[in-house]
Amino acid sequence: MPANNRYPGFEYPAKELLKFLAALDFFTIMLVDGRIIHFTPDDANSFRHWLLLNKVTDMRNEKDWIIS
Repeated sequence: MPANNRYPGFEYPAKELLKFLAALDFFTIMLVDGRIIHFTPDDANSFRHWLLLNKVTDMRNEKDWIIS
């Protein structure tokens, strides 16, 4: 079953999203065009699940995402 391309209350469709990084309920999202946006959803778990269903990359799962 395909994921819904839109999340309620979020202005961007999934196809415009490239990567995200979440801190509690605050999401920093990189768009396909390179812009960075921020979003605080009412339900962080639901929004994160929607992002993953739409194959938006969770930056915490990328190799070497933290540089020390």
